[in-house]
Amino acid sequence: MKALDLIFAARPMLHLPAWSIFLLTDHFLGGHFEINDMLILMAITLILSGAYYINQLYDYEGDLINNKLGFLQRGLITKSQMKAAFIVVSCLGPGIAFAVEPYLGLLTVVLFFMGYIYSAPPFRLKDRPFWGLWANSAAYGLIIPFLVPGFVARWDEKTLYIPAYFFLAVSAAYLLTIIPDREGDIQSGKVTLAAILPDSYLLLAALLLLYLSLMAAIRMDIMTLALISAVSIVLFLLAAVVRKRNIILFACKVPILLVALLAGIFNPGYLVFLVAVILTTRIYYRQRFGMQYPKLD
Repeated sequence: MKALDLIFAARPMLHLPAWSIFLLTDHFLGGHFEINDMLILMAITLILSGAYYINQLYDYEGDLINNKLGFLQRGLITKSQMKAAFIVVSCLGPGIAFAVEPYLGLLTVVLFFMGYIYSAPPFRLKDRPFWGLWANSAAYGLIIPFLVPGFVARWDEKTLYIPAYFFLAVSAAYLLTIIPDREGDIQSGKVTLAAILPDSYLLLAALLLLYLSLMAAIRMDIMTLALISAVSIVLFLLAAVVRKRNIILFACKVPILLVALLAGIFNPGYLVFLVAVILTTRIYYRQRFGMQYPKLD
């Protein structure tokens, strides 16, 4: 069970946005999923796993207050074991990327560095209002697309708009996801945007970002992405009107699911992989924690 605990402590369900954005970027730029793509996805997965490990190590109290899953709090994994896992995956990820292409290796080092300072002192970007937003948006919306092998070689106008679209969409999602954590963040001394701004400001900003993402999708003439932005706008408006935690979480998660399904349509193997990840995750959390996860609210 220790190996399984370490795998699921890496929060594989939270990797979906990165995997999906990577695959969609590759598809919309006319690429074909090949061995180098697989290796870079492995590198990304390892680095993100390290980021989630370090986050749990430095966010112990906040996770306890917000009633988040506690691998450390429940003693399933010790801090020393999680630190060791962090070191291993954080070395393997860039190592794989450097073997594919040196500039991709450098980008993974940047991704690792951002993941580390996001949670670790003295920077702790996640606890700083605008830096937390920037770190999430830049990591998922900009660095992940640029990590697609051959991205620079395929440079054209569409290449510019694809990371812009994901940067805007991720920014909007981030603004909504921090709302349910407001109370725990304030109690643990974090100064997030949710701690200093009311819901109405966050929701208005998120809607503006989604509108801009919609315009970017239309500019690229990618109607599937435009549809996802339009659906997200409707859901965010619903969240703005109802203002309930389960509706806010639903509005956050549905767009992620839609992006994943779209990536799965273009890459059927990914769709099968997603089903396997979701099923194994549900089984693990039911057996280990006696809870239903993942769910849409």
